[in-house]
Amino acid sequence: MKKLIVILTAFTLILNTAIVSNASAGAAEPCAPYGDTEIVDLGDGYTVEYEITEINPNARASTKTVEKTANFKRDGVIVATIVLTASFSYTGSSATCTSAYAGYSMYHGWDYSNRSTTRSGNTAKTSARISNVYYADVEVTLTCSNTGVVS
Repeated sequence: MKKLIVILTAFTLILNTAIVSNASAGAAEPCAPYGDTEIVDLGDGYTVEYEITEINPNARASTKTVEKTANFKRDGVIVATIVLTASFSYTGSSATCTSAYAGYSMYHGWDYSNRSTTRSGNTAKTSARISNVYYADVEVTLTCSNTGVVS
């Protein structure tokens, strides 16, 4: 079990580097259209699945509430799930994140610390350190365009 945790942690560190690199470059994380799942193969049996779901899509046209779920897996078994939920308002010429919160579910002895959920401008972000013997810093981001497209 400890060997699995060590391998998972090491691989999560590699994953974190890719996510942070995309975020700092201003590019959105890879994701699929609402309801579709984007699977990123990290190698050595590790994958992360992203899914974006719009909540109450019949809401007013100028607002949107969306959740992005990130499932971190080892050999098909979920070891951590992070769900970022954010609300956005948009006008066609600007967009603003009006609220953001996140839920963390950890499995197989994993835990989290240093959890932070923030919103700034048209972006919501959650980050934490997940650990079990070793640790990895992870991040999930949602961004809304001026026309209401969330990625």
